[in-house]
Amino acid sequence: RRKLWEETSISFVLPKATTAVPAHLHFQDPVAAVLLTEGKKHWQLMESTAESFSDMQPHSGGKRWSQSFKKLPVDLADDYPVYVGTQMVGDVIILPRNWVHFVYSLEDS
Repeated sequence: RRKLWEETSISFVLPKATTAVPAHLHFQDPVAAVLLTEGKKHWQLMESTAESFSDMQPHSGGKRWSQSFKKLPVDLADDYPVYVGTQMVGDVIILPRNWVHFVYSLEDS
């Protein structure tokens, strides 16, 4: 049996203010933990179900490890629970597998 940390990838990102990552989800990682060491980020999170996946309008040709979407989670807030928040230095965001997330840098990181 594999341990969680044996299945988790590590990324290091230094975006500038006003940089956005399109709404997307990851198929492979069981969980992602995002620690912010500098700056401030706006997050939108939504659990992906068969219905919400379709309503998010996935881009064709998704990769083996991820899928991006044409809509943002807040565009569907009337129909699905959407979590919105600001990540500050020292905060950790936990992203379960298959959760749609959109990230916007409010300050340089």
